[in-house]
Amino acid sequence: MRSWAALGAALALLGAPVAALAAGSPATIDLGGVSGYVRSDPGTTLVTLELFVRAGLDRQTPAQNGLAALTAEALLHAPVDGVPLIDAVEARGGSISYSVSGQYVRFALEAQPATVTALAPLVARVLTAPAFDGTMLTAARGALGERIADADSDPRLVGLQMLRASYYRAGAGMPPLGTPAGLAALGPPEVRGFFAHWYLRGDALVTAVGNTGDATERAARAIAASLPAGSAPQAALAVRPFAVQPKRIVTRRDVHANYIVLGFGAPALGDRDFAAALVMRALLGDIFEVPSATTVPALFRPSGTIYGYDMAPAQFVLWLNGRLVDPGVGLAAVDAVLKNAAVKPLGAAVLARYKESARGAWLLENLSLDERAWSIGNAVAHGLAADASDSVAPAIARVTAADLQRVAKRYFQRFDVALVLPRQGPGG
Repeated sequence: MRSWAALGAALALLGAPVAALAAGSPATIDLGGVSGYVRSDPGTTLVTLELFVRAGLDRQTPAQNGLAALTAEALLHAPVDGVPLIDAVEARGGSISYSVSGQYVRFALEAQPATVTALAPLVARVLTAPAFDGTMLTAARGALGERIADADSDPRLVGLQMLRASYYRAGAGMPPLGTPAGLAALGPPEVRGFFAHWYLRGDALVTAVGNTGDATERAARAIAASLPAGSAPQAALAVRPFAVQPKRIVTRRDVHANYIVLGFGAPALGDRDFAAALVMRALLGDIFEVPSATTVPALFRPSGTIYGYDMAPAQFVLWLNGRLVDPGVGLAAVDAVLKNAAVKPLGAAVLARYKESARGAWLLENLSLDERAWSIGNAVAHGLAADASDSVAPAIARVTAADLQRVAKRYFQRFDVALVLPRQGPGG
């Protein structure tokens, strides 16, 4: 549940002008062959520095399931002054993490400005000469195994991955963290090779958001300089077209209810239809919602959506909790809403309501320093302007009933279905 203070802050932000939230367009600086994008916010006490490397899932071959995540995780377990990098960073008052996407890996370093400056050389030391020995990889596999188990217990994420594997071709459709079997087959030679091929300065970028200044720039330069020179071409992601009849993919997990997860193709960030798709997200997310005085945890909600615009082409997912929504009734309701949206324009009052809901959701997705730094890097990684996300809220305000109808026809009439069912026996 949100605290009252957090709720008040969120409501205040929803009413704030978009320009005030943007805090000015990001400044662009040359970090020595790596472009840096800085959005200063002097009102904060922390700074988030993020490194984007073009070493995502699409760089993996069919025999390298999990290699992108294993390489990134291993870097966090590289020894620095006798302890893993992640522990060394935390002991000095900072935090470091990573996430793997279809087309990049990003590392986030967050702390007070002076601390970030002190921590950057530690990160640079690891990136300059990573050992990738057996000890590092054993620790990395263990950490990934725990995260994989957590994800495997969430039926929404299980369904999401099934649909990604069905939609995206080649490495982009692989699980972001890999599988235990795939990780077990990867050793030091594979990790060293992946790092050498893809962790290149010419394909990297750095973003910084928060209480930035000269200290942040020095830290960014140190990290950028640690990567070897060079670049590698990157092909566009390939996707499988949807059939007239939905593909049904079924699996069983230790869950207490059926989950129905629908996957659609969707416009990517920067596409003219992106804002209208966000309004459609608001509409679909409202079908089964019940008013509540508190924020209900996702697993106890009747339905929800996941918009994967970290990839281009993007993917949109709608999930239904079978414990709270009868699967047959739920699918029929979704089908009716989508067909109706394609043939009948929304009325002005209803459209205005969902546009405001979409705008509020978008602003709430870009509040934290990490989210703001990611939004800049994600845009640039896909060839867009660094402030591309700033134009989304105004674009939502311009969405017309015809725009929403066009998006419903183009993207939301064909889809695949993933069914996550309880196992037989205890726990099912």
